[in-house]
Amino acid sequence: AVSQEQMEKIAKSMRNACLQKIDTTEELVAGIKRGEFPDDPNLECYTHCIMKTMRSFKNNEIDFKMVMKQIDASMPPDMAPRVKAAVRLCKNREYDTEPCKMTYQYTKCVYEADPEVFFFP
Repeated sequence: AVSQEQMEKIAKSMRNACLQKIDTTEELVAGIKRGEFPDDPNLECYTHCIMKTMRSFKNNEIDFKMVMKQIDASMPPDMAPRVKAAVRLCKNREYDTEPCKMTYQYTKCVYEADPEVFFFP
């Protein structure tokens, strides 16, 4: 199990890597944690970059088995069960087939399912 601090550290390195690849701002990225999902193609592709980095997006789809493994590996035990429940709620939704839009819509769904424990790098 990891602590909140370790989770933040892991997230920061992923965030920095994706911010170098994707032309978006720290401000927009920080807004995701507050449930701000503006119509912004670069921010959409940032969520895709993070999910690819976490190996939870493969073959043009979200790999839910890997999402669950990543939650267990990178979240504190007091948060993980609620986040997994939110993921389960969002698993069978219809999402756009375009990868950036798909991961963005999915991320928004998980946020809306349980904003209190939502975490995204």
